[in-house]
Amino acid sequence: MASKTVSLSEEAYERLLTWKNTDYENFSGIILRVLPKHRDISKILEEFRKRRSLNI
Repeated sequence: MASKTVSLSEEAYERLLTWKNTDYENFSGIILRVLPKHRDISKILEEFRKRRSLNI
């Protein structure tokens, strides 16, 4: 599988690390698990509101 290089700020990197479930999960796995496929904007906003209310 092809890969891409992405630059992150230190803050973004640290925040992404908090989403790791195991020591073996890579960032691609986190992104695929956490970020949904393209959806209607209202559903995306609803998900963000839920996460914000849970302080995720």
